[in-house]
Amino acid sequence: MRARLLFLITALYLCACTPADDGLALQADYLKRLSNALDVESAMNFDSAELVRYRLPPKRERLIDIPELRISLLELLVEVRRCPALQQQISLRNNSLGKQLAPSSRLAYEGDLLRATDACIEYLGEQDQAELRGTLKLLAQDKRAQLPAVFWNALNASPEVERYLRFATQAFPVKSNEDDAALDALAQLASIGRGLPSALPPSAAQLDTVFFALHASDQGGQLISSLASLTHSLNQGSYMLESRQQQRPVCPIGQPTERARILQNIFVKYYAASLQPYLAQVDQRGQAWSNSLRNLSGVAQVPPATRQYLQSLSADQDSLWANFQKATVRHVRSWQELLNSCGLAPGQSGWTGNAANADQ
Repeated sequence: MRARLLFLITALYLCACTPADDGLALQADYLKRLSNALDVESAMNFDSAELVRYRLPPKRERLIDIPELRISLLELLVEVRRCPALQQQISLRNNSLGKQLAPSSRLAYEGDLLRATDACIEYLGEQDQAELRGTLKLLAQDKRAQLPAVFWNALNASPEVERYLRFATQAFPVKSNEDDAALDALAQLASIGRGLPSALPPSAAQLDTVFFALHASDQGGQLISSLASLTHSLNQGSYMLESRQQQRPVCPIGQPTERARILQNIFVKYYAASLQPYLAQVDQRGQAWSNSLRNLSGVAQVPPATRQYLQSLSADQDSLWANFQKATVRHVRSWQELLNSCGLAPGQSGWTGNAANADQ
């Protein structure tokens, strides 16, 4: 008996510690009230198994094989003794730690190496070292050509980026703090990628801040889940509104009915005052998020699997983001058509912007 009581207490404690998915709960409640008011079959709640379609491709399909550039490095170390900054960068790459650089650190290193190389080339021009200067120019040219591939390996092998773009088990919270740092970091990565190779990657200190902002955020994965679930819920709601009007119009002679008044109350109280603010919150974050992903998908040398994944999330057509926008427009139109048919839409004589006190 005591063991059973302990089990029940533990179960209740774990339930209390598990954060409620209030984003999905809000959608389910809205759909239930709408189906009751329309007197139609209940909608199907969102199945989280649908999120599997937004799983990242295998890492092996997203990484690029980058050949090592070796131009008599030992000899070069001797020759560039007049350029200590470049000598230091070459030594760093060839020691045991340098050979094990994380992909994101490799991106920063290549930027530092090219900055040191450019400075050395300029210095050697003043010293009349034409042969070595020519060698360094060729090395810098080849290194610059590799920068987009280095950039993509930095992103595709980064646990921070993977975490941010991996769908979450929960939708976006109804009330959440602003997460501008992660959205800014995503925009910075897109800007860095599109600037290559003419603009060099920033230093490790700046890149570390960018990757950490993505790692610290839960909202990237939550946004994917929210966009998918809201698209489903909005389309379910639109289907209920449209099918009811096609089969059994709520106001068959164009005059408000008791059911129409109930539906107007659902619109004001549960759509406009409850679901709409949540939609606006998701849409606001989704605008910046999808724009950065589209910019990323246009960066040179993007692996095909990565491009396809980014486009599945953010392309202008047939993507997670585009389908969400389409479902939003459809749902607003479905409500407008029903309320207009009853003379209860905003701007019509029967419109009231206040919800009735009675709970529907």
